[in-house]
Amino acid sequence: MIFSCAFQLSKTMSLADVSIVKVARELGVTPALIHYYVGGRDALTSAVMNAFYKEMLEDWPLPVGDWKIDVEAVADTVYRAFVRYGGVAAYVMSHNRFRMFQDVRQGETEYGVLVFEKFVSAVRQAGFDAPRTAMCSHLLMEFIIANAHTTVRHRWPGEHSDFLNKKLAGLNPEAFPATRFVWKSFTQLNAAAVFSMGLRVFLNALELRSKDLPEVAVTAPVG
Repeated sequence: MIFSCAFQLSKTMSLADVSIVKVARELGVTPALIHYYVGGRDALTSAVMNAFYKEMLEDWPLPVGDWKIDVEAVADTVYRAFVRYGGVAAYVMSHNRFRMFQDVRQGETEYGVLVFEKFVSAVRQAGFDAPRTAMCSHLLMEFIIANAHTTVRHRWPGEHSDFLNKKLAGLNPEAFPATRFVWKSFTQLNAAAVFSMGLRVFLNALELRSKDLPEVAVTAPVG
């Protein structure tokens, strides 16, 4: 019940803000009782992330053998999951803890790393070597999460078109020729169009450069 409550809260509230106190208030019990059963804030966050990945895996598409189709289907599944749980998207935008691995009890399944395995397996079908596969998998996941977070936060220009159109209409065409050129198209941008186009560009780029991508050097972090 505790974990289910926290999981539902993460649909509309950043997981970073889903606290023991907040869950206790939702359930009408004392924070001490939540601590007794859960053990602490980290355990609560970990459980929500694990439940999130478990639900994502339940919707995971079956591969059809065409890497572009498979990667597109996987990306769409992951995107929709992060949009459905906007609080998780907000959390992973700024936190790495529990993003791949969760603290699970003995006998429990760790779903985060299973999602990682399936996600990388889909990208791997493109035929890249290990460094390129790692880089492309990471870039694609970051693209998905960023787009999902933007969608949840209503940050697409099309959702603020009235305000933007009023401001852009007053600009001097000679001083802002590029801005005026894209004006009407920019203020119509929405989540579905941007994600679809961005994903298509990403996949097409991988296909075109599958044999001539520059070498990827794995280096130690500076400092």
